[in-house]
Amino acid sequence: MTRTPRPGDTDVVLFVRSLGTRIAGGTRAVLARANLYAGLGYRTSLVVTGLLEDDGAWVRAQGLLHPDVRVLVLWRDGPDDVDRARARDTEPIEVPRIAAGPGVKRRRRTVEDGIQVRTLVDGTLRTIELLDPATEEARQLVVLREDGTRESIWSFAHGSPIAVDHLVPNGGRRREFVVDGRAVWLEAEVAGHVGAGDARLRLRDEPVGDYAGAIAHWLDARFASAERLVVFADGENVWQRALRLMRHPRLGGVSVLHNSHLSAPYDASAPTQAAWKGFFSDTTNVDVMVCLTERQRTDLLARYPGLPLRVLRHAAPRPKVRGVRRDPDSVVFIGRLAPQKQLDHLLHAFVLVHERVPSAHLDVYGTGRDEASLKELAAELGLEPGVDVRFHGGTAQALHAFAGSRVAAMSSLHEGLPLTLTEAMSVGTPFVAYDCNYGPAEVIRDGENGFLVPRDDVQALADRLVQVLEDDRLARRLSRGARRVTSSFSPRRYRDAWRDLLDDVARRESSRSHTVARS
Repeated sequence: MTRTPRPGDTDVVLFVRSLGTRIAGGTRAVLARANLYAGLGYRTSLVVTGLLEDDGAWVRAQGLLHPDVRVLVLWRDGPDDVDRARARDTEPIEVPRIAAGPGVKRRRRTVEDGIQVRTLVDGTLRTIELLDPATEEARQLVVLREDGTRESIWSFAHGSPIAVDHLVPNGGRRREFVVDGRAVWLEAEVAGHVGAGDARLRLRDEPVGDYAGAIAHWLDARFASAERLVVFADGENVWQRALRLMRHPRLGGVSVLHNSHLSAPYDASAPTQAAWKGFFSDTTNVDVMVCLTERQRTDLLARYPGLPLRVLRHAAPRPKVRGVRRDPDSVVFIGRLAPQKQLDHLLHAFVLVHERVPSAHLDVYGTGRDEASLKELAAELGLEPGVDVRFHGGTAQALHAFAGSRVAAMSSLHEGLPLTLTEAMSVGTPFVAYDCNYGPAEVIRDGENGFLVPRDDVQALADRLVQVLEDDRLARRLSRGARRVTSSFSPRRYRDAWRDLLDDVARRESSRSHTVARS
């Protein structure tokens, strides 16, 4: 019989890309889980695969990371004593800055993230450097080709180079990780989001297969002495592949879906996304696969009957919002400004809303690649910036933004189970959302705590938003219904479910390797 493991006997590893000031819902979900496990006494490590400059100082200062969670950063903690010893025998890496001289001009200005210095040679922009506003140490240096395309991106910590991204015109990216500012210890093709590009430990002249393999190699060595190791891989990315490539003898693995596994058109007829198809077919080291809704679990089991699936949902926060007045004319959106969110639909719907409720305004919180085009579209549709539609940028106070609005809107093409649904409802803000796969229908009870409308039906979205804005009695009833989400998605249920899952995986004596039929 396998004895019940004690928390102190188990190391737990979770992944995030970064820990900057703009934290998306997926990262917040990982942080919540890391905090839960650290609070229960598990030795918990958060592995950062991006180019974090510090030890998560900002998230710790905000109270978003438990003090017992250890932060491991690939560029900083990946090199071992052998790599550092060999690096000491090399000259420091020369940064390609342009010296002063004839035809060289520098333009300096203050930007949101620091001080930007743009260097031109004979009128052609050749480098863009970002400096820390307090110390003026380098944070980033972008080197441009003569045709204006980016040639390389240099990243720094405390003024010393930590990584160089070499960019090729077809969109490829080769990253060199630098140890102690002196030598490249790891080079890898990192453009593909699943980490399948070639990788090599340069100082050892040792291939490690691919980028995900390099991460797996590092973690196997880092946790070699762990009595039990449980690794959580979230999302359809390099972490999933790294989990499957690890060879730790006492490894348990949990694969977590945060989004739909479907490709276009994202309905029952849609094929599985290429990356997820591979991960569903090869479940090496995966003891449990978590999805966030029963609807998605049902669809997955129909396609992949052997998947070790379990449904675990996010918790609704216990609201701690005080002194926020609800604006009766505000429609709010919080999330990434990305194609998946279909904010062009929301803008078109809001034009219809504004025609019927002239006092209404749309408050948009978030950043992303679609920001400029969405602002242009809003102007083209005749929505006055700062009055009819207000782009606020990212926010670390999502609950306050929701609590200050009459109704929240979601026009997504597809979803997993976005945290914004339960966050809004926890403070009494009902949602009007497209009934897309998979998340909204798991939380929204049509007519009780919000409204579901057919996906891509802009007119229906507008009609329901108008209904909530115009009918005070309805808005109050939906708000009362929304607050009940804190019972069905309670923090206690969340804690118990994720604790039980970890205990189940840790109790297994060895990792399992198995495959299921391809579909």
